Parts: sequence; structure tokens; C-alpha cells
Amino acid sequence: MGFNNTITVISNSEVLIGQISEKLVLLRDLDKVTNCSRKDSIAFLKNQLPNVIMLHCENNDPEALEVIKQIKNEPQLRQIPILFLDENCSRETIIDAFDTGISDILKIPCEDHELLIRVIWCIQKDEINTNRQTRFDFMKDLGIIQPDTGVYTQKYCEEFLKNEIEHTINHKAQACLMLITPDSKYPGYKNPKEFLDVVNKSVRLNDSVAIKDVDEFYIFLPKTKLNGVYPVFERINNNLGVDCGANASVIEIKDERFDSVKNLLQDALNKAKEETNALIVASSLYSKDPNAGINLAKQSPVMPKDKVSTQKLAQKVEMADEDKKNKLFRQAYRQKCRIVFEPVFEKYQNYINSKIKDVTVKYDVTVEKTRFVIYKNNLRATLSITYGGLYKARIDTSIVHSDITKNTNSIVLDFVQLNFQKLSQVIEELYVEFKNLLKNSN
Repeated sequence: MGFNNTITVISNSEVLIGQISEKLVLLRDLDKVTNCSRKDSIAFLKNQLPNVIMLHCENNDPEALEVIKQIKNEPQLRQIPILFLDENCSRETIIDAFDTGISDILKIPCEDHELLIRVIWCIQKDEINTNRQTRFDFMKDLGIIQPDTGVYTQKYCEEFLKNEIEHTINHKAQACLMLITPDSKYPGYKNPKEFLDVVNKSVRLNDSVAIKDVDEFYIFLPKTKLNGVYPVFERINNNLGVDCGANASVIEIKDERFDSVKNLLQDALNKAKEETNALIVASSLYSKDPNAGINLAKQSPVMPKDKVSTQKLAQKVEMADEDKKNKLFRQAYRQKCRIVFEPVFEKYQNYINSKIKDVTVKYDVTVEKTRFVIYKNNLRATLSITYGGLYKARIDTSIVHSDITKNTNSIVLDFVQLNFQKLSQVIEELYVEFKNLLKNSN
């Protein structure tokens, strides 16, 4: 870890600031400790960028959550780890805090060793974030990755994959490589960039996307077997929507280098293009794979008999873990409905009613259905929010005039990103478009 790290304690309690600051100085005399109140926190942080932010929240104070949102909306601050100092907060507040973007939590009062462990972890995370951002900026400057999407460019696509596959083989690690393209259902009016955006937002955190051609893209999935590929493919198709789709081929990395793998994937993709929403397993040159040629979208991969029972047990554990995650997500979603969706919808309901005469604005906010509707005469604008995959949300907007769809749009984003500002932006854009169409139809 680096020397002279700066830790900023944000709290309205002078007593707590004094206690934490004294402990930090005694435990880590290399660190510089600063402090400020919540009211002045954003200006203070921007003036003195710290390595770690310690944010105090007492008795579920909503102002603390608002500070987290403000920090995450500032480009200078959003990557700084936030250690949430929890003093008599409920489980719902803690879920909201993690949903909004904190890195870790520390119960107050705390033991000295626990404070030290949490602070060191946050400092290490800050260094990881800084190094990752430095590499990211460097690769952007070299043209290795696209600045706006973060995917590997066509020019460096093969070099990147050769290196990843070589590393996988040398370390006897598990990985799969997918080649994906829009299927025949994909509308002609949508460009490949929109398809790439959906793919990029649907993959997992450690997966990498690279551009092969105008409408063909590689997805490298580390630490993944064939049975772990289909959930990613399914999520991509779900996020594309009912009027769109994708076809893909996939191969599990064993002994083949990239020069062989790319031809096998292309052959399998050509076969997948004969269907819609197909995921075809590519044949292997050096080993007889019982899964070669099957469509994972219709058939589960074949496993060796001695691994079947182990796999079933693992699946049960995974299903229980997934169920737990889904319950937590639904709980966080309910909190988001109450804290974000309802206030924003109510605000824009009042605003639009004041701007357009005889307009009707309605909304429903539940876990099952979240919808915001504006309509007048034969013109209707609708915004709906649905489940877009674990810890993701999907926003669909549409405008229909006399039963004719004028415009539709869909975005999938991390649940944390769906905040006041983002939802307000989407509704504002929908309202402006509705208003202009209403004006032109009169």
C-alpha cells in the first residue's frame, strides 16, 4: 500500500469524528485524517481528494444516503471507496447504502482491530481502482479499447484473445469463448452499436467483449464452463427484447490456440445463423467433445458420469444462493420503489399536469409492475421498469399515436445507476418527445 493515504471522515457528530480520527492516527500514523460535515462534504472532497471516505449514518438518517448518491454522481469522486459507519441503522438502510454504492460497512462502536482491517481493505481497493483506471486510460489512448464502451477494438481484438487463451492454457484454467451476432429477428433500423451496447451491459464483471467485425463480437468468459455460458447468452437475449435476438457459437478452451479456435467458432456461428436465438457449441480439433454441435439454448451440456452427482449438488447450492440473491434484490427493489421511483413519478406528474392542459398522468409502483404513463387524445407515452437480470434494471419507453407506434427505446443498466438523476433524465426526454408529437398532431 502507498504512504500518506488521506482518509476523510464525514459526520455531523464532533464526538464520533474525534474518536475515529484518534484511533486512525494511533493505528496508522502514516495516514492523513481529515473531516467535514455532511452539508459541506462534496465541496470538501472535491477540494481534497481522499483515498478513502468514511461516512457516518446514525438512526437511518436519509441525508447520509443522499451524500452517497452525490458522491457517485461526481466523476472525480465516484471511484473512491466508501466505508459506511453504521450506528443504529436498519437492514433496509444498509441494503440501500450498498445499492447506492458503498464498498464496506463498519458497525459503530467498533473494535480497533476491526477499524484497521476495514480501512486497509478500502485503501487496497482504492489502489486497485486507481491502477485499473490508469490501465484503462492508457489502453484508450493507444486505441486498444473504445473510450465510450470499454470493449476491445477490432484492430487489437485478435492480439487480446491470443494472449487470454495462451494464459488460460498455460495455467490450466477454465474459460469459454463466444462469438455472437444479431439474428434474423434483429430490426434493420437498429445499428450494430446498439446491439454491442446491450451485449456489453449484459456480460458479467470479469467477462471481456471484443469487436471481430461490424456486427460480430467475441465474449471471453474466464473461469467458466459450458453450463455457465448459457445464462449470459440468455440475459443478452432478454435485454435485447422480444423484437430482437442474437445467435452465437461457443467453445470451451482446452488445448487449441486462438488461430484454430476462431475458425471453429465461425463454422459453428454459420450453423447458428440458420435458426434464431441459437447457441451452438463448436467442435474441437484435438478432443472428442460430446457437446459439439448441440444448441445450448435447447439442450443442456453433457457431463461425464462421475461428475453428474457432484454437479447436481453444486446446482442445488447455486440455486439456493441464487434464491437468496433474488430475495435481497427484491427487497432492494422495494426500497428503490419507495425512495426513488415514487418521488420522481409524483414530481413529474405534477409538473406535466401544470404544463399541458387536460393531460392525464398516471403511475404504478410495485415490484411486479412499475409504470409511468402520459396520455392525451390518441397519444400515449409509456415508461416501464422491469427486472433486467440480477442487480440490473431495464427501462422501456414507447410513444403510440392512434395505435401506431412512433418510437420505442430500451436500456439496461446496473441497479445502482438507476437513481433520481437517471430516472428524471429518462422521463424528461419522454415528456419532451410526447409534447412535440402532441403539438404536431394538433
